[in-house]
This record gives sequence, structure tokens and C-alpha cells, in this order.
Amino acid sequence: MRETLEFRIDEKDARRFLQSEDGEVLGPMGHVRKVVLDSSDSRVEKIRRAHLELLQQGSSFFTYWDIRRTYTKKEWEAAELLSLHIRNAFEPEGEVCGTRYDEAVACAHCGVGARQLNELRLDPSSLPRGKDITRTIAYSEILFSARLVEALRAHGMTGARFLPVLSKDGRRSLDGWFQLEVTSRPLEVTPPTRFGVGPFDPDERGEYRCPRGHIPGLSILTELSVRREDWDGADVCAAKQYVGYRSRNGGAFRPYPLLLVSQRVRKLFGELRAKGFDLEVAHLV
Repeated sequence: MRETLEFRIDEKDARRFLQSEDGEVLGPMGHVRKVVLDSSDSRVEKIRRAHLELLQQGSSFFTYWDIRRTYTKKEWEAAELLSLHIRNAFEPEGEVCGTRYDEAVACAHCGVGARQLNELRLDPSSLPRGKDITRTIAYSEILFSARLVEALRAHGMTGARFLPVLSKDGRRSLDGWFQLEVTSRPLEVTPPTRFGVGPFDPDERGEYRCPRGHIPGLSILTELSVRREDWDGADVCAAKQYVGYRSRNGGAFRPYPLLLVSQRVRKLFGELRAKGFDLEVAHLV
């Protein structure tokens, strides 16, 4: 497995802490530098130190970060389960369009467990093109394209059902999309999975951790490991723990599930050249 980290850094800060050959300046104005490094590169430590220094000054060294992992063919084929990462989101979210939630049953600390009371309603003009999997900015509202759903059903994939999505007036179905509902047994997250606010911030104060254990952190920082005995063999699964946060005083953002799919689903997605997501190797321990 090869792991790389990407950072977007204000060019004035990049000049202060990095060499001119470190990364690529983006855009005609040249205000942002993109830096992509192997996780083992010594410059990652340089970025970490710069970030911690600026944090003490009430700032941040980078405005965006991402971790990507690539695998050999042997590593792909050896995986029993794979993490599904949705890389795109759109707005407005369902709640703005008439989707109702029962917040009374949600965790008072983190918002996990709010129950959706009606069909997901969305603005048809907001739905993305050229994607097979997407979600709203609420993050928990996950959509699969009709062609993907048809293929999953035709191949007898288990662990999920797909619910109709309505226009925001509730009068018609959006035939091209279905909402994902995972029905398989949830999988307990186990070490060595780590969570945090960012690659250099494990959230030691626990600002984004739920005291009831629903959310171990804002973001997942490593490959996902789950308990083998929890897996019932389903093709579509979700971890028991969520990531993210619930916006204070309502708002768009909600905690969202960590999704996993089987090797059968990975191969089907590959055959269909499905778009809108990344896969990573997950581990059953």
C-alpha cells in the first residue's frame, strides 16, 4: 500500500516554511500551493511542525488536506471488505427540501440516531451529473444512481435497500436516483483505526468525540479495521461508529456512516466504471 498526503497551503506561508520546488502553485493568481507527499517523506514532518507553530498563533498552515491510498492488484484481490469513500457532495440538503427528521430519538451529544420520517426530498436541479454515488452536504443522505441500483439488485447483492427519492414538492419520484439504507449488521470499529481532526491533530480534548461512543472523531485518519465476528457476509455494510458532527442549532451537517462493500461489489463497480467514490482496503480483525 502506498499512502500520500495532499495539502493546500497559502503561498505566503509555503514560501516561509518550504522550498520553492516543494509542490505546485495553483491558479493564475498564485495564492495557493498544492503539495502531495508520500507519508514517509521527511517534508511531512516539516509541514507538521509548521502547522503546529501557526496553530499557536491562532492560524493554520494548510487550508485543505486529504489522504489517499493506492494498492497493488494482489492487495486489492486479497481484501474481503473495502471502505467506500464518497468524494462529492451537493446542496441543498434534504431538510431544506421537505425531508423531516425526528431529533428526539437522536443522541443529545452528537446527533447520531435521528430518524428520517418521510421519503428523502431533493431539488431535482441540484443533482450531480456523471456520478453514480453521491450525497448531500448533510452527508448522511447518500444516493446511488438507478443504473447502479439495477445492477446491484440483478446480481443479488445483500445488506442494503434502496428507497425512492422525491422532488421537493413530493409529487414525483426522481427516477435516476435512490437513497441508500444499509440493512446489514453494523460492524464495530477496532484498533489500529485512528480518528482525529486532521493528520496532525488527534483531538486530544475530545471536542468531536461522543462520550457515548457513537463518534470516535471528526475524520478517519487510517485504513478502517472492523470486528470480524460482526460481519454477517453482507455485500454492503456500515460501521457501528459514525464520523463528522451535528451542526449546532440544527443546520446542514450530520454525522455520517463509514460504509464498506464486499469484493463482489468492488468487481461489479469496476465492470460498470462507476464514478463518484474511492475504495480502500479495509481489515477484518
